[in-house]
Amino acid sequence: MDVLARFHFDTTTRGATVPMTPGLSLTAVPGQGTERIWSWYLQAIGSLLYISLGTCPDIAFAVSYLSRFANNPGRRHWVAVKHVLCYLRATYRDELLYACGPTKITGVVGYSDANWGACVDTSISTMGFVFYLAGSAVSWSSKRQTRVADSTTDAEYLALSHAGKEAIYLTQLLSELHVRPVDAAHIFTDNEAAAAVAHDPVHTSGTRHIRLREHFVRDMVHQGDISLSHVGTANMVADIFTKALGPKIFGVHCYALGLRTRHPRLKSTSRLRGGGGARGASQAHRPRARRAERAWDLGALAQDLGARSEPGKLGGARLSHC
Repeated sequence: MDVLARFHFDTTTRGATVPMTPGLSLTAVPGQGTERIWSWYLQAIGSLLYISLGTCPDIAFAVSYLSRFANNPGRRHWVAVKHVLCYLRATYRDELLYACGPTKITGVVGYSDANWGACVDTSISTMGFVFYLAGSAVSWSSKRQTRVADSTTDAEYLALSHAGKEAIYLTQLLSELHVRPVDAAHIFTDNEAAAAVAHDPVHTSGTRHIRLREHFVRDMVHQGDISLSHVGTANMVADIFTKALGPKIFGVHCYALGLRTRHPRLKSTSRLRGGGGARGASQAHRPRARRAERAWDLGALAQDLGARSEPGKLGGARLSHC
């Protein structure tokens, strides 16, 4: 709430259902902004980056995307930043919940995805990942790739290599904490061709250009440190880190990330997300919340993530939005 107050967003400010409008396309146009917009823009982006890295994975893509224009923001860019703040105003009661109880950590499980040619100015793809421990999200990222990918397979493979490094890091972190996972780190991808490239070392005409450092995931797969499998696009949680989504699918993925809305009077009770303000608590949002709950019940989520044990009770730890 401190961030919202700093930018004059109070309880009367109307909220937003998503942090970024689907289909929004911004370009870098020098000379359109003012010094005041530039100053406010940098302050807002810095605050939003801090929030997105700590407790708000749902705004990670929007903040990553808008930070690309920090050198020379214009009026349209500032309007997009205010839209993110409106979303935080509507969901400021949302919290990341982590399971408590005797849930066994069998291994690191993650989702990796890429949006091919997403950048209008450079045609560079956007990639993202999210990793779970014991069914709870602990690490996520939304990042623009460093070069242009010439196919969806290329973009997804680069995303897998990026996610693979995080998977190895989390596995090593568990080892330092004297936690020995039963299984190797597992990553889900919705591109079967990219998974095939990681499993097959044979170079083809479509993969010869891939740099050696980008074959990190293939090396880890062959050593048995990482395993890969395919998941349908509808269940690709990392999709929320690669593009702006509509309210329905956005709500489903937010639920899968572990975001819940705390009731203002019952502080120990959590409900499905649907917004914390008057707009979020409206009747129009309740059917969407029920659909998301049916799509991502906790038992099914734990099974999909390979927890291989009964999920613990929610409420063990809470991390507020802002």
